[in-house]
Amino acid sequence: MRTQAVKRFFPDSEVAIVHQSGAQLSTPTRGVEVVLHTRENEEDPCCAEVVSGEHYAEIGLSFDGKELSDYDGVFFLPREVGEMLADAGYSIPTEFRVS
Repeated sequence: MRTQAVKRFFPDSEVAIVHQSGAQLSTPTRGVEVVLHTRENEEDPCCAEVVSGEHYAEIGLSFDGKELSDYDGVFFLPREVGEMLADAGYSIPTEFRVS
């Protein structure tokens, strides 16, 4: 599958593996790259990759118009992914935002 990718590096962000209980399972690594992928001939991003050191997550994205309607693959939507989506003109429902 061919995609168009938009990348952004967040040098001050940290990533760690977190259990669904909220317990941190790994030592955080600093510096996070987020890659939004959009399939050829489509407008909305289909997924986001989050990479930091040896940490990697792929997040499936679903939209209703210009609003994020669902995501899959991570416990919570990383702030950095939400920021990139907002910069691209998408709205992020409050329940998906990290407080």
